[in-house]
Amino acid sequence: MSSGQDLSQLPALQPPAGVVSNFVDPFTFYPWILAIGIITMVLMTFAMSIQIYTKAIILKSMKHEDYFAIFALVGFLIWDIIFIYVSGLGLSRNQWDIRAIDTPYFLYMMNVTEIIYGPSMLAAKYFVLVQLKRIFCPTGMKNSVWWIIHGLIVATVAYYTACFFTFIFQCWPRAAIWNPALAPGATCINFKVATLVSGIINMILDIGIFVTPLWAIWLLQMPMNRKIGVISVFGAGLFTCTIAVFGVAFRVPLVTDDNLTMAIAKVGLFTFSEYFGTILVGCMPLFPRFWSYVRGRESHNSRNSKSSLSNSHNKEGSISYRSAGTRQSVQSSCTTPLRHDAYLELEDGQQNLQQWRNVGYAVL
Repeated sequence: MSSGQDLSQLPALQPPAGVVSNFVDPFTFYPWILAIGIITMVLMTFAMSIQIYTKAIILKSMKHEDYFAIFALVGFLIWDIIFIYVSGLGLSRNQWDIRAIDTPYFLYMMNVTEIIYGPSMLAAKYFVLVQLKRIFCPTGMKNSVWWIIHGLIVATVAYYTACFFTFIFQCWPRAAIWNPALAPGATCINFKVATLVSGIINMILDIGIFVTPLWAIWLLQMPMNRKIGVISVFGAGLFTCTIAVFGVAFRVPLVTDDNLTMAIAKVGLFTFSEYFGTILVGCMPLFPRFWSYVRGRESHNSRNSKSSLSNSHNKEGSISYRSAGTRQSVQSSCTTPLRHDAYLELEDGQQNLQQWRNVGYAVL
């Protein structure tokens, strides 16, 4: 290096042979990051607004998990805004199109987003799992579904708590995270591997959250057309699982590719979608209730759910259950059964005993 070389013009990574660093107008993923970031932020906020309005205004029944959902949304929005901001500064470029003197700030801000990720995703997945527990285990009986959901809750809390502290203490002293000059004397974990592992565990948890309600619905003594209607409400989980799989695939280059900033930009695009998908999965079970309210059906459904049908009896195509010692049945012989009606029956707790196909799935 010559003594007269301008250090502000050194690239953060040596460009490939035949490529010249471009600090002025390089190729960038920023337009995609900005567009997808804004779209997912708007959709997440819209979905959460429906969730909170339905719980607080329509049902007048805010639960503790709803506050976890609000915390998750705030965390996701902060993460999105920071990532969009840093991408606009240059994180969405090839690393050889970034000045070396800018690298410490990018490393610092990326560590901030990694720290935000753990608590936000923990709150979001806890929100989803507790809702599943309320829907499928309304009486608190400890059947196999109850144990699976609680296992997922324990795994979620344990992992994302560990993830939070892992990125806080990524290096010690912490300044070595963004100051390469301190790296030789610091103790650091491999954050590239940690990010990949985070994606893999997130994918496993998403698959578990998606499969559990489908399995629980399949075990219910419900007519098949009703099952399909209820399952459709949880279909958003398939989107989340798909995004999680792609997220893992795009995290792999983080471990092997020297062009770190471009790899991070691609992972960020899928992280936007992961956040949106998780919020959507948690909020979607209340969409039928909100839609019913908008259509002016809420008062009718509420009166039906509270009416006493002590003299009713089982008929072909009905769903049986006991509530407060009363034998009741819900007719399902409609010519055109509505999907949101099918879900409202389940969500209202009108199948409190939830008769399983196999008695072995009953209380353990």
